[in-house]
Amino acid sequence: MGLGEQPASVANSPYKYDFNLVNGNIYLANNIAHTAKNSEGAIRLIRFDDTETKYVKGNASLGGLSVLLSLSRKRGVGIRYNVRSVMNGTEISPNFVAQINRFNSPEYTGRTYLNEQLNFSSATWQELAFTYGGLLRDDGVNRIKLGVTLKAVNPMGHAWAVLERADYDVLADGRLDVNRFNLRAGYSANLDGYEPFDGTNAMRIPPQGTGYKLSGADIGLVYERVAFRADPKSASGTSLHPDITYEFRVSASITDIGTMTMDYGSASFATTGLNPNANSADFNSLFTGVTSFRAFRNSLENYLTTTDVTGTYTVSLPTALRLNYDYNFGNNFYFNAAALADLSWAMPADFRVSYINHLMLTPRYETGLYGVYLPIMYNFSNDTEVGLAARYGPFTIGTHTLETLFKKEKTSAGFFFSISISQLKANARKPYCFGSSRVGSAMVRKQRTPIYKRKKFIFF
Repeated sequence: MGLGEQPASVANSPYKYDFNLVNGNIYLANNIAHTAKNSEGAIRLIRFDDTETKYVKGNASLGGLSVLLSLSRKRGVGIRYNVRSVMNGTEISPNFVAQINRFNSPEYTGRTYLNEQLNFSSATWQELAFTYGGLLRDDGVNRIKLGVTLKAVNPMGHAWAVLERADYDVLADGRLDVNRFNLRAGYSANLDGYEPFDGTNAMRIPPQGTGYKLSGADIGLVYERVAFRADPKSASGTSLHPDITYEFRVSASITDIGTMTMDYGSASFATTGLNPNANSADFNSLFTGVTSFRAFRNSLENYLTTTDVTGTYTVSLPTALRLNYDYNFGNNFYFNAAALADLSWAMPADFRVSYINHLMLTPRYETGLYGVYLPIMYNFSNDTEVGLAARYGPFTIGTHTLETLFKKEKTSAGFFFSISISQLKANARKPYCFGSSRVGSAMVRKQRTPIYKRKKFIFF
């Protein structure tokens, strides 16, 4: 699973093989609204009434039937399958979001609002990823690894809305005197036939995609400094050889390089001006009776003039720069620092999806059998999350947002799990799936030949 963030980790892996049967991840964060219970105990959303620029970010993935295999000469290959979804709303003006369906509130009436904005994009796709990596250098002290991933992507759907600028006056009765409203919104054509968009068919999960195309790639580089520590001894005096042989590891990767190509859906539109027959707009009833994207457009045409948006367009993958530092304290204690920076802006695309920029610090205790992890994430939107995860044998389970589980007002949520079957190299008869070498390392008891009895050409 780590190949999704660093393809070079496939090289010189401590695993002979690693099969992932199923894995899932979901994360959502926002500063638009929080959950709260009413007097009857029902959960509802409460909007924040403040002047901060709003955002909403979310991602989800479901995958499995993925495999990592170690080859001879410390190379490796990986194959992964995932269904991925990324949603981001950015540059959202706080006023317009707070006022929707309540323009007649006294705090909004009789005021003028200028340059209100919104940018939203959400995409879902299937992905087959093929990874290959190997060592560029290994002098016994320094190791440098390189890995490359190619991705076949099947776009399953995309929806978007861009409010470039809205200028309006809120009248005393809550109606709007709109002076400017530049909105573009739509979805991908493969969603046309479904009820929530412009059709009559019930929504299938997942929707049929537009077909696999080789349209994505990852590249990564890893440097490891080999650890020179005395092997711990068992009660019988034999040595315990660790699977992780580096003192520290520094890595960098660029992931999800590429774009997806789709056609505009039948109800996609752009506003071209104001409806001359509408003196003022009742936006409080804009969403009343709206059950589809087509119905939303029809409701909007009571106040604005629109035109169809047709043709082909592109959506970026969530391109990102990932930096990672991992330190091995010994005795199964580690510390990891990871940073993610959005690079989707560099993709030549009409619309973009992206992960939230963040810094994560994770102390952990980990053996071949079990592990405990404490990730602490800061997402550069003034939000800090503390998570918790545990692994035992093939099972891993955790949350990104431990504090949210105990808070009454929730603005974020996250959960992940994995089931994997793996074999550490030195616990196997051969350290590689292919080749005859028997050199390997793992937490196993192994009788060592005294130095004075060793021959120069034998290393074990």
